[in-house]
Amino acid sequence: MKKIKFIIVIIMTGLFSSCTDYLNRENLDTFTSDNFWKSEINLRLYAQQFYPTYFSGYGQLFTYGPVFSWAEWADDQVSSSQWESNVATSGNGWSFTNVRSHNILIARTDIAPIGEEAKNHWKGIGRFFRALEYSSLCSRFGDVPWYDKELLTTDLEDLYKPRDPLASVLANILSDFEFAAENVRLKDEAGQINRYVVLGFMSRKLLYFGTYLKYHNGDQELSKTLLQKAAWAANQIISSGNYSISDNYRGLFTSEDLSTNKEVIFYREYEAAKVTHAILSYNNTEGQTGLTKNAFDTYLASDGFPIKQSPLYNYAIDNGRRNFRDAYKNRDPRLYGTIVDSLRLNKVDAAPSTTGISSWKFLPEVITTETKFTSSFNVTDCPILRYGEVLLNYIEAVGELGTITQADLDKTINVLHNRSIRYNGKGTGAVAPKLPSMQLNGSNLSVNGIVLNDPDHDASVSSLIWEIRRERRVELMFEGFRKDDLWRWGKFEYLLTNQVKNGGVPTDLAIGAYIDTLDYPRVTKLVKWKTLLKNKDIRLYYPDPSDQGKGYILVLYDVTQQRDWVKGQSFFERQYLRSVPIDQITMYKDMGVTLTQNPGWE
Repeated sequence: MKKIKFIIVIIMTGLFSSCTDYLNRENLDTFTSDNFWKSEINLRLYAQQFYPTYFSGYGQLFTYGPVFSWAEWADDQVSSSQWESNVATSGNGWSFTNVRSHNILIARTDIAPIGEEAKNHWKGIGRFFRALEYSSLCSRFGDVPWYDKELLTTDLEDLYKPRDPLASVLANILSDFEFAAENVRLKDEAGQINRYVVLGFMSRKLLYFGTYLKYHNGDQELSKTLLQKAAWAANQIISSGNYSISDNYRGLFTSEDLSTNKEVIFYREYEAAKVTHAILSYNNTEGQTGLTKNAFDTYLASDGFPIKQSPLYNYAIDNGRRNFRDAYKNRDPRLYGTIVDSLRLNKVDAAPSTTGISSWKFLPEVITTETKFTSSFNVTDCPILRYGEVLLNYIEAVGELGTITQADLDKTINVLHNRSIRYNGKGTGAVAPKLPSMQLNGSNLSVNGIVLNDPDHDASVSSLIWEIRRERRVELMFEGFRKDDLWRWGKFEYLLTNQVKNGGVPTDLAIGAYIDTLDYPRVTKLVKWKTLLKNKDIRLYYPDPSDQGKGYILVLYDVTQQRDWVKGQSFFERQYLRSVPIDQITMYKDMGVTLTQNPGWE
């Protein structure tokens, strides 16, 4: 297991963002001089600058990383965010600064007076970073120009080249990952990328593009190849025997030292007075954007069945309209490591949630007044790559390929289901019932001989794929994956919050906990409910109009807050790719070259 311990490096790389501003300039940074490339120490120093870019974790100070906050732009937290409606005039992520830097590392390694093994390792590191950078560019824009060398001012034909087809760029990304997976060291210094880190990210990125091509009518043969390679990369980690699943699920995200955690493959280390973050404050002392009913209902009942199928949960007895305490019972143990065990209501509780349902996944069990638990002084380590995700990458890849076996289930989902998670996460509370194992039943999954058949399952995908996706959503809740998952599956339609399109009924992305006003006498003492509703502190949606005392907390009540989605309509479908910024198109045109715009953004 490796940690990320960031070194502050003063460099000039990254000051420029457009093609002519960086790809064609010589020696913009202090690392390009030939007299620098004399040792592995310097190669490592050069590579270290990219760690904060690709492994940001919980972010730094009050700046978010990709964890927790970005769940809003998915279906896990209530969001009033609207689709992008304007073509970007500049920026928008169209930048090849990092590509140039990675190409420098790859090329200059050859002139370093080091052995062949070391050269291959550092070229592997450079190609690994280049694969990560191009993965980001392709996920944003699809077709992008591929650059595999440092370009000079005079290389105008190479500088202003048209976009290369996505399939071609993905083939190059695959080649970079394969080289890195073969040549990056199995073990390196503490805090540095090793081969297992490469393999983990290889499984993540190739799964993304394998499914993206499959569900966005791309090259289906390449899709199959990428999924096979994703499964292969994940299986290399699984078969190594170096990693295992931790019973302390919540502890993965709240520990001040992940150095001995066998589930964590790579993490970002935080340390007082050096690098700190603020995620504890966001989870503890501040109001939260609440978990949606949709996300809460995704968690299985503890008998292993979806709540609308589970005899134990018995959804039909009240159509799921039950108080939070009862809805929280008999569920997937990961719920207890993710969601607070009681409601936090606006004007009632400290640090309320907009839906009443709050996260404590990133909050240590014991919070004191020590500085490290306050403001932006938090020092809990952040897992960047963990074994649980690798298992899910593997099972989804083989599921999409149609090659899944019982052995595959037994070494992935059933391992996750076998965790011994305690209710309070401290290692002292009662152990929650483990989820039962799943069995492959033809083209379906079953538990104890009964086929899983979620009434809410998306009919456009198989029940098997639906359940694999459920496992991924639950296991990785709030870890920054969900929007990318909806993106690659072509499922932004799940983000609909428009009540008109939903028959005038709020979607389950607009509502949260179900409450009975009589259960909250503190509220009635503070202010009468009618006044409370009038002041918009809490609004309720009443599924039963005859009972105005019970309802779901309604967040997106205003039509201007609601988000539409019309499948097949250009305005919406174009959201799967960003617009190419106008200034870049103009710059290319001035050089006599056409830089095409993405569909729908013309």
